[in-house]
Amino acid sequence: MELKELIKDVKDVAPLPKSYLRIQELVNDTDSSLSEITDVITNDPGLTARILRIANSAYVGLAVKVDSIGRAVQVLGLNQVHDLALASAAVGSLFKIQSKALDIYDFWRRSIYCAVVARLSAKRCGIRNAERLFVAGLLHDIGNLIIAFKMPPAYSEMRDTAIRRQIPLAHAQRQHLGFDYADVSAELLKQWQLPLELYEPVRLHMHDISKVPPALAHDTSMLHIGAVISRAAMWHSDADEPVPPFDIVAMQLTQLDEHLVEEVMAEADQMVIEAMSLLLPDLKRDAKKNAA
Repeated sequence: MELKELIKDVKDVAPLPKSYLRIQELVNDTDSSLSEITDVITNDPGLTARILRIANSAYVGLAVKVDSIGRAVQVLGLNQVHDLALASAAVGSLFKIQSKALDIYDFWRRSIYCAVVARLSAKRCGIRNAERLFVAGLLHDIGNLIIAFKMPPAYSEMRDTAIRRQIPLAHAQRQHLGFDYADVSAELLKQWQLPLELYEPVRLHMHDISKVPPALAHDTSMLHIGAVISRAAMWHSDADEPVPPFDIVAMQLTQLDEHLVEEVMAEADQMVIEAMSLLLPDLKRDAKKNAA
């Protein structure tokens, strides 16, 4: 199956909410006002509740309580509120996609773990908009969800091949399909009309980082580190998906070593629990039993 064919109707199955699309439109419009964006969010009670819940969590760590979207924009800034809205909207849409070929709890835990690690790495590197890396990490693996949804037997076969040969799942997918989960993820993000700065690091994070364009190298490296660490955190035995090796260039660009990786993992462990409860409060460990 070709990549375009695989992805062609997923946008219809899991569309971004109209309220987020309007927010996206206003953020990209230099003539729009903060009040317009605030009004769009406020008119979506569900989105408002989720953003305020996240904004007031220990995860964000604000010193003051945020009791309105206007206050959230004032305290967090428009970019971070936008990214929180995107994260919430994307998870809500993608949660409609499930498959018996994939444990949905493990999928979301791995995605959120990658998001948390990418955000922590961005902060360590002094990158101001660390939430962008959180969103990239959260969405980096949706290609696996789509492959498992559209091609369950093939997904299971490729995963079994990766485990049997002890190679990264992305490598097994490239051999079988000619593309990997990261390509699928990036294609959906592109169809959602998200910025290149978000979907290109997703597409490239399991490739040779030395060949990534310099402008994208740091974000791609942090996403790569997050993807590897999240898989290491989920690995328990040889029956699990193999953990890809760290790219040397990515380690150099992020200035991480073995000791710092252990520190990041220890810090991430507690944050992942809270992030899951914030983004997916209804997801339980036995959610796979309800998979379609």
